[in-house]
Amino acid sequence: MKLKTKSLLMVGFFMLLFLGLLLTTIRPILLEDAIKLDETNIQRELDTLNNQLISTMGIIKRTNLDWSVWDDTYLYIKGDYPEYPEVNLQKATFENTMLNFMIYLDDNNQLVHQVGYNHENKEFLVLGQEFYKEYLPIVQSKDNEKTHLITTEYGLTVTSFEPVYLSSGEGLSAGTLIVGMIINEQFMEELGKRINIQLTLKEVNKPFSTRTKVDVLNDQKIKGSLFLKDYSENKVYEISYVNKRNYFIQKRSGVNQLSVYIFLTSITTVLLILFLLNRFIVSRIGNLSIQLKHIQDNKEIRLRVFSNDRNRDELSDLENSINAMLESLEKKHNEIVSLAYYDPLTMLPNRYYLNEEFHKLVEKNQQKVAILFLDLDGFKRINDSLGHEIGDRLLFSVSDRIAPLISKREGIFSRFGGDEFVIVVNYSLIEDLKKLVQDILIEAGKENKLKTYKTFVTASIGVSVYRQDGTSLNELLQKADIAMYEAKRKGKNQSCFYQDLEIASEYKNILELENDLKFALSMKQLEIHYQPIVCSVDHSILGVEALVRWNHPSKGMISPALFIPIAEETGLMPAIGEWVLKESIKQISSLHSIGFKNLVLSVNVSKTQMKDKSFIYKLDEILTQYNYPPSKLQIEITESVIDSYLNEIQDFSNALKKRDIMVALDDFGVGTSSLLFIKELPIDVIKIDRNFIKNVPKDSFDTILLSGIFEVITALNLDVVVEGIEQEEQVNYIASQYTTRLQGFYFSRPLPFSILLEKYFTIT
Repeated sequence: MKLKTKSLLMVGFFMLLFLGLLLTTIRPILLEDAIKLDETNIQRELDTLNNQLISTMGIIKRTNLDWSVWDDTYLYIKGDYPEYPEVNLQKATFENTMLNFMIYLDDNNQLVHQVGYNHENKEFLVLGQEFYKEYLPIVQSKDNEKTHLITTEYGLTVTSFEPVYLSSGEGLSAGTLIVGMIINEQFMEELGKRINIQLTLKEVNKPFSTRTKVDVLNDQKIKGSLFLKDYSENKVYEISYVNKRNYFIQKRSGVNQLSVYIFLTSITTVLLILFLLNRFIVSRIGNLSIQLKHIQDNKEIRLRVFSNDRNRDELSDLENSINAMLESLEKKHNEIVSLAYYDPLTMLPNRYYLNEEFHKLVEKNQQKVAILFLDLDGFKRINDSLGHEIGDRLLFSVSDRIAPLISKREGIFSRFGGDEFVIVVNYSLIEDLKKLVQDILIEAGKENKLKTYKTFVTASIGVSVYRQDGTSLNELLQKADIAMYEAKRKGKNQSCFYQDLEIASEYKNILELENDLKFALSMKQLEIHYQPIVCSVDHSILGVEALVRWNHPSKGMISPALFIPIAEETGLMPAIGEWVLKESIKQISSLHSIGFKNLVLSVNVSKTQMKDKSFIYKLDEILTQYNYPPSKLQIEITESVIDSYLNEIQDFSNALKKRDIMVALDDFGVGTSSLLFIKELPIDVIKIDRNFIKNVPKDSFDTILLSGIFEVITALNLDVVVEGIEQEEQVNYIASQYTTRLQGFYFSRPLPFSILLEKYFTIT
């Protein structure tokens, strides 16, 4: 074999080895960023979609708030304005508010009026007579002033519930106003137009572990999904869209072209190397391979391979070509990064840029940094009335005037989404910061010339200060957002510092209570009040429930709902609970000694006490100390805490039963697993929550429900106590139907022991 052939084979072998190394090392690195950018882009659009849904729910809630505090609505429900539907519930009303239905309920949750509207054919929609009843459980629950996703016969809806009051805020609620929007194909189409994507909605059976999901379908397409649960949590919906993998396709095409270019260049280089082959060429190739490996290991396309200009040959050309390739890739990479980190409309940084640059700005300015959360007042009105194009021009016009104020301070002016902007700036004095905020308000309020229109908007700004209001960006943004809404609440076109909010005084009050509670027991500020439990037949007293009260020396009586959670969190509950148990047994034992031996004492125990294994032995000591019969003691367990500590409560309840102490399930029906708890725990007594009795007997639904509860409980041979009795008609109805025990303000409010003794247990 000739040397020329051998040289050709040797050079060809090494050149092929080099090309393989180049393509196998650089190609994955180049495509990796594109893959991540596609996924990031999809995730960002999912976040935008989620924010749009949240915004829609907020709009519906605000619309409901506007109508529910309108005097005409109040008068209509009260029956004083019968012309209300004809005057106000026109097609234009639904077109302007984008609502699909409005339901008016009186203060007894009876239907006053319901009306629906189909936006697709612009005609009123006839709602079924039973339609409003789908919402009654929510109206009667603690979620009756929120906005929920609810599945109805018309599909998934966004529904808001608000009590109806006079605009002055005086008087009681006249009833409830329920408004909603149906999430259908038309809604998806409109929502998709807002964010420039085509959306589909479908019901899915599988549960989801994350709210969003990104799936790569193939080399060309990628899918994003947003999962929603309705209020009942029985149905799951998926909003999805499919997009092209633009970054991946573009990068792969570039890499393929680059591969062809490198291959052709290498063939030319091989022919030239046949004439110039020497020991220096091989070493240079090896050096080049090492440099490329270094680029791969560091995954840094800004690095360049070394080129020796003194040896102008094919290999140096290859080195320069590789550098040109890397430079081209770096340029494309920078362009892609720009798309990922800057808002395409205003060319301002977006929230992703803000997340990465925030801490750099904090370190640079020695932590003297403030967050300004800016929201344009009246933007939605202009955007809806004049169109999105004018709205976009308005956003650009306002941001263009504000940007120079921020650039002077080397701060960050970013568009957060919609008409919201976030500004991060340094400051020397707080007065200087307030001056900047005022200048921004002035610039935002100037006239905007948009094509043939001249319009004005104002801004509301919330301000949070680094260190003072938080150290993380999310915490500062949250507090600046709260302050911004306070500025809007006060009339808009103004600013508000988070530190100036009145909520700070509420926090201070809680801290004071926490400190005072540490000494409340030793200072004898805690009291026990007793509420009688009577027989439904003759109203004789069968027992009493012990309720702890805090008589604060300066703040007066403090609600247990406020200080009990504080006691739980600070570890004071075991001492307070033991004192309540000991003192109540001592006092009721004195009543047993004067002849009232059948009187039963009911005592509530906290979750801390039930989890404490030593508590049961302390109870034994107290019963022995006062010679109190265990069968006349009833321990009440609140249903709401059982689900989280079921195993511990089972052990605790079984220990009570071994001692012949009765176990009562308090607030029955307010939780999610009431019947399961009856099965799992050794319950003696069921205390029916007041929410099941407050509308009996005037409300047929509540009356039937109460009857069903009694039938189930009595069939299980369990005793019943009906709580929350406040009206004579409730007493008469229950007494006529059942022989049970009653408790409520109708018979007596909780009383101190001295008054209880004087009023009910005086021996004549």
